[in-house]
Amino acid sequence: MPLRLVVYDATDTAPVAIPRITRGADGSAEGTGGLTRFWRLGAGLHRGVGRASATLGARTWKEALRWAVARADAAGEPIVELQLWGHGGWGYMAMGDGRLDAETSRGTLGPEVDAFAAALAPGALVWLRCCSAFGTRAGQDFAAQLASTLGARVAGHSYIIGIWQSGTHSVAPGASADWDALEGVERDARGAPLGAAVSTARAPRTLHCFRPGLPRGW
Repeated sequence: MPLRLVVYDATDTAPVAIPRITRGADGSAEGTGGLTRFWRLGAGLHRGVGRASATLGARTWKEALRWAVARADAAGEPIVELQLWGHGGWGYMAMGDGRLDAETSRGTLGPEVDAFAAALAPGALVWLRCCSAFGTRAGQDFAAQLASTLGARVAGHSYIIGIWQSGTHSVAPGASADWDALEGVERDARGAPLGAAVSTARAPRTLHCFRPGLPRGW
């Protein structure tokens, strides 16, 4: 059977609170109220509907990527899809205290990224289901670089995501980002970026958080 995996950040365990999003200058968002418990429930839902073969709550990128490779080895099957759920900002995704970005994917995480790439099926999808990783020029460059490094299609978002997940795009290996670098970016009167915009139902290329897969052609 096709091997579809979900990894979520297991470190966001703050007490549940009414979300009061504070936007960072790097496109990130804080104050979202301990999302690990919700990601865990969502991962269970993906397993329940047959969309995920296995799921993991990971504390580091090394743990996440090594687990995915181990699952592929144990199953004797390549990975056709990996969804990664957590926090992010322009040009990166976080897992615990670590970041996956253009630099770490070739540096400190290089061995894990290379092993993961070798475990992917032809035409595989890696979906960074986090806030803002594909926003601004940094996000565009990150998307294209990661797709080429993995030899797989990489999807992500240019907006802060929650129930609604806007600015959903993907890049194939060897391709460039084809969306506006200013999509999902709020700016002041002088044109300087204030932070990422929050997803809405009417924002471009919006999905609902309960959608298990990427729409065809996205």
